[in-house]
Amino acid sequence: MTDGLRWVLEAYPLGYSLVFCEDLTPEEVLERLGARRESVFPLTRVEAQEIEVRNAADEPYDLDHLDDLDVEAVEELGFLRRETDAVVRAGSIKGWSFAIQASTSYVSARNYLPTLSRGTRVIAVSRDVNTVQRVEYAVDGRVLSSFDPGIPAYDDGAEPSALAWPSDGGGMSSPQVLEHLESRFGLWVPKDSEERRMPAAALSTTDR
Repeated sequence: MTDGLRWVLEAYPLGYSLVFCEDLTPEEVLERLGARRESVFPLTRVEAQEIEVRNAADEPYDLDHLDDLDVEAVEELGFLRRETDAVVRAGSIKGWSFAIQASTSYVSARNYLPTLSRGTRVIAVSRDVNTVQRVEYAVDGRVLSSFDPGIPAYDDGAEPSALAWPSDGGGMSSPQVLEHLESRFGLWVPKDSEERRMPAAALSTTDR
């Protein structure tokens, strides 16, 4: 019995990014996204989001209200810089690692799939604050499928049929998308990962 994916919709009403990588560790996923291994630091969801909000504020504020956060450590590791506009956390389930962000900022700004999928396969799903959806499938450096599941006929990938998406031509809602990925690939995210400290990386949506 797993927690599935459907709960993510309620937990992330303002948008989310979920990236699943087969046979990679969480740390390897974060490194391929652009993190340095020595800069990875365990954070809860609340801490990761608070850091993103703090860095985007007109006047950055201190994080002393986060009682359990080692503020000195995250500052030393580069989490509290203005250019750090994405904090991504990573965990694992059987056969897969997942990366999660309470935003679509990183996945919509960076061409991360070729590097992330090298020697493996990646399935990514995102939904932004305007309910715009995206599903992507990459294998060994090639993006085979990339589309809005609301209009699946318009696929920008090299081999749209590779994902074996339902072919009735109709669009799919966000709950249907998550349910399909769960049933087709066995993907899920543990609910307790929200409060659990998981490896996290301070990333930038712009080239450095």
